[in-house]
Amino acid sequence: MQDTSRTSGSNTPFLPIRSRFAMPRGFPALLLVVAAAGISTDAPGQFATPPAKVFARPEDQKRARLLGVPCAQSDEGHACYRFDGRLIRKGPCTYVIEAGVIGSLPTDKCYKMKSPRRYRGVWVDDFEGQQFIPQGTTAPQWASGDTKSSQWRKQADAAIAATIWLDVERTTLRHGWQRGGRRLFVEFVGRETKYPGHYGHMGMSGREIIVDHVISQHDCPHTGACG
Repeated sequence: MQDTSRTSGSNTPFLPIRSRFAMPRGFPALLLVVAAAGISTDAPGQFATPPAKVFARPEDQKRARLLGVPCAQSDEGHACYRFDGRLIRKGPCTYVIEAGVIGSLPTDKCYKMKSPRRYRGVWVDDFEGQQFIPQGTTAPQWASGDTKSSQWRKQADAAIAATIWLDVERTTLRHGWQRGGRRLFVEFVGRETKYPGHYGHMGMSGREIIVDHVISQHDCPHTGACG
């Protein structure tokens, strides 16, 4: 995959991103966009730099600690790479495939994960807005009202923190997108990210679960409870 789209209202291109693996949709890929657009990684929300402890590999923990350090010419080729005429520090879990093309590790190679366990709940298969709602819980309530208010920001942060992205790429579960989203009740064995953060599409999920083995699945009725 190669992404050469541009930021909204800007002529600054997103970094071309390609991966031989399933890309973690949270921080590493997003950081590349942020860096190329010239946005500070100290910004709030999904642009904030995660603490080093969330990363699985020592080298990625080190990269996280150095993100705010400007690149020196001597860093080019190892700690930093050149893009659009300037040096950009390598983000955690990323690697250079070729000039201008950055790859990213899978989520469970990038982040620390919890031990495998059994999960049950509703998977809302709704394209970029998909989420997993564990049995006995309800879907997060998304913010409404004035998007510039502190209350809206607080509600949005709470909704993101409560949202779970489900990675089904290694299983027999398949996406079947339809208007309004598709709902399935699923039972599976999976692994969850150890620390809260910004996962999934554009970092809009507070947690991610990788499905390793599907035990059962069935479509939910169009109306009423699903279970």
